[in-house]
Amino acid sequence: MKIDGVSGEVLYPSQGLFYFKVQDTKLQEAIFSTYNDWLAEFCSTNPQRLKGLAMISLDDIQSGIREMERAAKKGLCGAMISEYPAEARRYLEPEYEPFWAAAQDLNMPLSLHTATKREGKSTGSYQRTLHDASRRATKAFLPATSMCDMIFAGVFERYSKLKLAIVEFELSWVPYVLTNMDYCYRERHEEAFYRFKNQMKPSDFYYQHVVLSFQEDDIGVRMRDVIGVDNMMWGSDYPHSESTFPKSREVLDEILQGVPDDERAKVVGLNAAKLYDFDLDAVSQEVVTSAAETA
Repeated sequence: MKIDGVSGEVLYPSQGLFYFKVQDTKLQEAIFSTYNDWLAEFCSTNPQRLKGLAMISLDDIQSGIREMERAAKKGLCGAMISEYPAEARRYLEPEYEPFWAAAQDLNMPLSLHTATKREGKSTGSYQRTLHDASRRATKAFLPATSMCDMIFAGVFERYSKLKLAIVEFELSWVPYVLTNMDYCYRERHEEAFYRFKNQMKPSDFYYQHVVLSFQEDDIGVRMRDVIGVDNMMWGSDYPHSESTFPKSREVLDEILQGVPDDERAKVVGLNAAKLYDFDLDAVSQEVVTSAAETA
């Protein structure tokens, strides 16, 4: 972090991501609980600079709530849930209402991270194919659908303080989705049948409740007036092969060229610091907060 000029990091799992595909509920819960214990201990060595995201299984909603409560007491600053649950249990279902309420009450932002689809191949070696390339190229489809489910179902209207972070999917897919959410709400009442109060549109809930992390999406940066400067958080993705470490400053200077200083400050640190409650007085004045991954 010192080498890269990073003042604070939000830590996500690495290999742990693939355990969202473990089909045995009790085994998955045990894995997540053990990881959360380890992560809380790791972050406790320097809580002003390290913030951890708990992994939460939602096969059993009440069990998931209890684990999120436990993680919050241990000092973890948010909860990771599957980017896309089982098809029959998508996030528009009413069974999740107690979980949304608990996340709001605990001030635990929720995260949808790439590679956490509930169903699919479990971790392990297998022959990669062109299917994998196509899935990687279109991976934003999954969290975009989950976000739309939550918005169209009125989740953010009912839980006005709930926050959702869509992590490691870059930015430039957002304008298309926002345009089409509002179009569907306006023109397809038989589909978007939940109607919001106070003339709100789906995109309004995106701007108020959703944040996105990215690494090097220069196209997204150019569309920040549509995506929302307050909705963007840069991350280095250390220590993965696509990480910007150890040249994050140089990369940021390139992709944020021409971005006003006040907007740059939000994107490279202030938005994440606000969301995850970093103590700005405890880190350097030029705050850079990064999304990184644990081993």
